[in-house]
Amino acid sequence: MKKSIVVGLGNPILTDDGVGIKVAQILRKKVGNEVEVVEASLAGFNLLDLLAGYETAILVDAIQTKGGKVGDIYKFGLEDLAFSHRLASVHDINLYTAWRLGEQLNIKLPKKLVIFAIEVEDVLTFSEKLTPKVEAAVPEVCERVLDELKGEHDMEDVNFG
Repeated sequence: MKKSIVVGLGNPILTDDGVGIKVAQILRKKVGNEVEVVEASLAGFNLLDLLAGYETAILVDAIQTKGGKVGDIYKFGLEDLAFSHRLASVHDINLYTAWRLGEQLNIKLPKKLVIFAIEVEDVLTFSEKLTPKVEAAVPEVCERVLDELKGEHDMEDVNFG
């Protein structure tokens, strides 16, 4: 079983919403067999299914915040999302709520969850190309993810070349 999973989230045909996918594509070439790297357009319980059984999960996704600067990179843990704890319907369940329900259902969730979010500009235009400032942030996000993984794996287990 692989110890860690990196999930690039987003939609690759909606401009900057594909930034998580782009990061996953790059990281797949830089990590060894101990790390699973996947691309996904999932949320809620579907995302939990993907993460179950791993010790560490790193998610990479786009974010738009009020007053955020395009290209900024944020690092969050699960507790940073506690403000969003709600369940309007099972079709609109957020990560924090899904995680807590998963724990109550005894799903073997990762002990460590790290979320890297990149402040984006455009998530509505159909394009496979990122905007310039978001594209410029991709190498730094990749390095931050690799640094996070280095703390979880012996250097012999993961090729960070």
